[in-house]
Amino acid sequence: MIAVAALMVSIAAYGQGQFVFNNRVPPDINAKFQLADGTGLSGTDYTVQLLGGAAGTAVGSLSPLATTDFRTGAAVGYVNPLTVTVPGVAGGKDADILLRVFQGAGTSGMQYGDFGPFTVTVQEAPATPNNLALGTNPFVVSAIPEPATLALAVLGLGGLLAIRRRK
Repeated sequence: MIAVAALMVSIAAYGQGQFVFNNRVPPDINAKFQLADGTGLSGTDYTVQLLGGAAGTAVGSLSPLATTDFRTGAAVGYVNPLTVTVPGVAGGKDADILLRVFQGAGTSGMQYGDFGPFTVTVQEAPATPNNLALGTNPFVVSAIPEPATLALAVLGLGGLLAIRRRK
């Protein structure tokens, strides 16, 4: 009975496709993450969350798959690579992947932007997973203000205009 259960679990694991997320695989992939001033993202100061689903899935319906942080030193701007499993997408099929960058360790910090979706053909074990093709252009990230911050800015601007109009 235990052997049958183990077999069923291992078969389920083979039914899910995988890909490799790495933004530096010369010569085809060299997509450094950097701030607008050219500074590369480093260490656990920033986090990349990968969301994904079957090709054609609406961006709002993509599921969280994994997170990773950044390398340090000479490799600033490059992620710590990982192999990612996309549940429900069998090997040989396409998956859409969205990259979401956050400040800090984890996904609770300020969001710095979305990139994608990118399409990748996933592979099942024991086949070697494909790399997520990110190209060679850098990803420039900038803070996305929260709606409350934008509302406060609009109110402040409106107040300044009202004061100027009275004079």
